[in-house]
Amino acid sequence: MKIESVEVREIARNFGTPVYVYSLEMLRRSIAEIKELSPVTRYAMKACSNGRILQEMRNQGIKIDAVSVYEVQRAQRAGFKPEDICFTSDVFFNSEDVRYCLENNIFVNCGTLGMVEEYGRAWKEMGKGKNAISIRINPGEGHGHSKKTNTGGPYSKHGIWHENLNDVKQIAEKYGLTISGVHMHIGSGGDMEHLKRITARLVEFAKQFAELKTINFGGGLPYQYDPDRPQEDITGYKSILAERMKVLDSHFGRKIICEIEPGRRFVAGCGYLIGEVRSLNHTYDENRKRLDYVLTNVGFCHLIRPMAYGSYHPIWFVGDDLGPEQDIIVAGPVCESGDVLTQENEEPVARKLPMPKAGDLMVVGGAGAYGFAMASNYNTQPLIAEVVVDGDKATLTRRRQTLDDILREESEASA
Repeated sequence: MKIESVEVREIARNFGTPVYVYSLEMLRRSIAEIKELSPVTRYAMKACSNGRILQEMRNQGIKIDAVSVYEVQRAQRAGFKPEDICFTSDVFFNSEDVRYCLENNIFVNCGTLGMVEEYGRAWKEMGKGKNAISIRINPGEGHGHSKKTNTGGPYSKHGIWHENLNDVKQIAEKYGLTISGVHMHIGSGGDMEHLKRITARLVEFAKQFAELKTINFGGGLPYQYDPDRPQEDITGYKSILAERMKVLDSHFGRKIICEIEPGRRFVAGCGYLIGEVRSLNHTYDENRKRLDYVLTNVGFCHLIRPMAYGSYHPIWFVGDDLGPEQDIIVAGPVCESGDVLTQENEEPVARKLPMPKAGDLMVVGGAGAYGFAMASNYNTQPLIAEVVVDGDKATLTRRRQTLDDILREESEASA
């Protein structure tokens, strides 16, 4: 098995396992696909903030959506200019967030009434920076591939409730702020029907703001993780957005800027997680049916999506003389029963795969989005390496963390 022109075995031999690997060829394909949809495209960098990924986004003319000041600073270090970065702080500002954005001319998207108030107060006090802001609106509904990724509706903390927009205007007037942008994001993993309906709602909300310059329809573009099923077609989104912009341009009598900000759709397919089969085990269920476990060195400390959301990821084994296909549960090394890669509805399930043996390699696909970004040191597992493949060249972009790295941080903190 190869990633671009590089053998998986070569990558494992040179960089060890587990290791994250990103294909720049696949990334470039997804960038080209998404750029066709909207005049301005942002990357929700929370999905994967690897420096080489950010560099490719910048080179391809993609702008940035950041959800923390640390992401803002990371984007700046990757070469993005202030005018290419939008800071969407969904629920509140940390103590120095507003000051940093005002001092560095970072455009801010506010997700609560309190944030609008805080931004206005800081702008008045400092007398510098942008007095124009965007607001994130909760339209009263949401949609996602999991309840945990649904970011709209009454049970979501995200966004200013759609019935409170007059309150936003009053706060903005109080501090001399201009609401030049409106934004909405209802969840990760929606579908075209939801996107079609929700974009129409945002257009109606946008008409209330006379000084509007930009409308951001958020992310949430669907992505199919199962390679045996057709990839979700997003080409129709272009005509939906064009129709929305036609309505807005007519209403305001001027051109309004249209933005989208996918994360997962950009990078999910370009990422792989290579691990190793360490041992085999089996149990029996209450009906004496044998359950075969393949135990690997890839755990939820490396890829948490299956445990957190019951997410599907394709799995391939690489080895000589793989056994016949049979029902297999693939699990990791973490001291939790939920540390299982093959899940459905957040429950372990067997998947029909060829039986490997200890020492064979495992490749997990669809690992580019919310993979390394959500990794942890749970069980004192070191953060793993990241490698980028471009054609026939594999390059280390992040070295593997060591125990000494983890302990050094503790000792420096207590010194």
